[in-house]
Amino acid sequence: MRQSTTSLQHSNIPELKAIKGALFESSPVENLVNAAWNFAYSSLWNSTQFSAKEIRYSKEKIEEYFTLAKNPRKAFLSFCQRVLLARQYVNIKRGRYMPLPSVWFDKNNEYGFVGTKNWYTEIKNVRVSLPTYKEEIKALAEAVLEYSEEPTLQNFTYWRSYFIEKGTPG
Repeated sequence: MRQSTTSLQHSNIPELKAIKGALFESSPVENLVNAAWNFAYSSLWNSTQFSAKEIRYSKEKIEEYFTLAKNPRKAFLSFCQRVLLARQYVNIKRGRYMPLPSVWFDKNNEYGFVGTKNWYTEIKNVRVSLPTYKEEIKALAEAVLEYSEEPTLQNFTYWRSYFIEKGTPG
């Protein structure tokens, strides 16, 4: 019969430690892509069901946009504002609609995301002399970026109070 020992036995097996969150860390650009997709989806196609393939393909196109940018964070801010401009365009007149995200984000589709570049440039030009022109879309883009980077109650409360104080619709 084997006797059990109560003394500690040391072995040469290395200890393994779990590091919270280390397995699934993503790159800063990947985080921006996910935040951008969530923002665009909820702004333009809210509650529309898309296949995993459609979502993946759309995210690849968004990732390409951020990867080509000199400053991905700055590109994120313009991305969100351009999405909001497209939303305004669609909502202004009955009968307008958004195509599939993969079609809308295609860099060869001049009537998609690419077409919003001129609208955004016009707004930036007006802001040179009128800094508060369409400031609500700029503020929302900043809020989304900040909250996606640091999803805290403090951030949420700050931006919620800001938009309530400004009386922005939504």
